[in-house]
Amino acid sequence: MKKYMWAGIILAATMLVSCGGLQTFTFDQLHPAEVTFPEQVRTIAVVNHAPSIPSPKKTLLTLGKLEGDGKVLAESLAGGLADSRYFNQVIISDSVLTQERTGGELIPQAVVDSLSQVLGADMILSVDQIQLLTAKKEIYYPGFVPLAAFDLKIRPVVRAYVPSRLMPVMTIAKVDSLLWDFSPTLSDHDVVKEGSNHAAYMLVNQLVPHWMNADRIYFDGGNPDMRDAAVSLREGDWQEAGRIWKNLYDSVKKGKLKSRAAFNMALACEVQGQMDEANAWIEKARKSASPGSEEEHAATFYATILQERTKDFLKLNLQMQRFGNNFN
Repeated sequence: MKKYMWAGIILAATMLVSCGGLQTFTFDQLHPAEVTFPEQVRTIAVVNHAPSIPSPKKTLLTLGKLEGDGKVLAESLAGGLADSRYFNQVIISDSVLTQERTGGELIPQAVVDSLSQVLGADMILSVDQIQLLTAKKEIYYPGFVPLAAFDLKIRPVVRAYVPSRLMPVMTIAKVDSLLWDFSPTLSDHDVVKEGSNHAAYMLVNQLVPHWMNADRIYFDGGNPDMRDAAVSLREGDWQEAGRIWKNLYDSVKKGKLKSRAAFNMALACEVQGQMDEANAWIEKARKSASPGSEEEHAATFYATILQERTKDFLKLNLQMQRFGNNFN
């Protein structure tokens, strides 16, 4: 069973790299969660509050609506949060809330207070529902026969409760998609299990800071110093690479080499978490570039990325205060 996940592709970067002198670079970058918890929230309890479902069949594939497995989601969510090491402790409680229900009901305040006390939790995360919507679709690639695919849309509903509060402090209900090859062996059992596990992956990325690959471009060659700095980059020695690029920028009066050195300095600053400096250097790169040049296009493109990263970094700093803003 082959599975695909939709992801954004930086097409502009791919086009730029086709130009001479530009290379690609990939590194791990910490991204902020969509939710920011108070620093006092140190212990989280995950409970399964989703309706029970019949065991999914291995001989049937449903096109239409399905319900995910709350037990699988709760366990995977608790495991993912524990692996992130963002909270001091993550507790899984799968058997406390087992009453028959149809989905959507809130946990009474008295139950929240009791659970929090028994489990020693600062916050309760309640897995309330996992809605699955399946469909068959065709994928078209130029010059190829259309491929039959199985499309799965996933919408988990999770609520957060704190003691002494009547209503949930937060509700998360975000839709994501998975795409499979349409296989005769695919069944409801596979769909429910994979969909429930993927829902946990979605939620972990929303709830805690997480590492993702970041794709960037940089200028290489054209000058011995640029080549030496590129070697330092590939070895992970950003301080040495930055020293070479800064000296080159200061020694050149104008032209594309000055712009390229400033562009690479912006990258070195971003990788090291120095966002103000990165934005300043990319502006220098733009000002040093000739109008309409490869250097101007690259700097304009990168400036947009740095603006978004700067916004993320402000949020990330707030979320990482509990660790003294140590991002390692």
